[in-house]
This record gives sequence, structure tokens and C-alpha cells, in this order.
Amino acid sequence: MSYSQVFLYIYVMNISDRLYLSVFQKLKQYKPKRAARWAHLYVSLFQIGLCLVLGVFFTKFAKQMKLNVLDDTSLWIVSIGVVGFILFKNWMSYNGKKRAVLLSKSIKRSKSHALMVLILIPLALFALAFILFKAA
Repeated sequence: MSYSQVFLYIYVMNISDRLYLSVFQKLKQYKPKRAARWAHLYVSLFQIGLCLVLGVFFTKFAKQMKLNVLDDTSLWIVSIGVVGFILFKNWMSYNGKKRAVLLSKSIKRSKSHALMVLILIPLALFALAFILFKAA
């Protein structure tokens, strides 16, 4: 892997961790028993939306360049596999020691996102994917 790929992976993971902590801290005030589950679901939706935007973009790009990479059935199978992988990865990541480490680090720098921003991020990703899907 090149340095840019490693940087992108670390940066996206850092964003996911910060969003997880923000959602966890917001929901812990209202529903402490379900905060971890909802934060896990939120981060999974964020990452799935990000993969959807990238997938739609590259699919439309390949169609414009007249590249025949995947047919529709294969694309759906790959998409379901990616969603399953993201859900499993997040379930493994945010269920144990990593969540405890993230929470202990967040006490030092407790900067949280606004609730409206947290709601708009996944909606914006899915809207962007829909717009890209309908374009050209």
C-alpha cells in the first residue's frame, strides 16, 4: 500500500471513531443502555454511505469510459459483501477494548459534534449517492 492509501485509511478511521464518540456521548445522556448499539449503527451507516458514494461514482465513471467491469448481479453481490464486512468490522471494533480506549481518550479532549450535524452527515452521503446515481 502506498502512503496516500495508508493516510486515507487512518483519516477515515479517525473520523469514524470521532463520530462514534460523539453519537455515544449524545445518546448516553438519554438512553445509556442503548447508546453503544445506536452509535455502532450510526458509524456503520456512515461507512456504508461513504462506500456507496464511491461505488456509484466509480461505476458511473467506468460506464462513461465504456469499461465493462462488473455486471449488475456481480455488483449487487459485491455490495452486499462490503456491507456485511463493514457491519462485522464495526461490531468487532467497537465492542470491547477499543471502545474503552476511545472513551478514556475522549475524556481528555471532549469535543462533540452538534446533533444536527450528526443527523445530516449520513443523510448527505445517501443524497449524494442518489444524485450521482441519477446523473449521466
